[in-house]
Amino acid sequence: MPANARPALLIDDHEAPVVRAIHATERQAQRARRAETARQRQRAALLDLLAQTMAELHISMSELNAARRAREGSKPK
Repeated sequence: MPANARPALLIDDHEAPVVRAIHATERQAQRARRAETARQRQRAALLDLLAQTMAELHISMSELNAARRAREGSKPK
């Protein structure tokens, strides 16, 4: 084997921090994707619960919008 040939799996000491950073970035991106998927699931569940509650309590959209406007008007600025 020639002296300048090295196995593909060996990493030089100066490359190790770069490789670790790349893997950390990949893990962070995967965590962000999982968090977004969970957020979307929670949002869908909340909307379903809201629709169900509105139907059970006979809350109309006009009542909901009036409550939203009242809440927005009472928020401190």
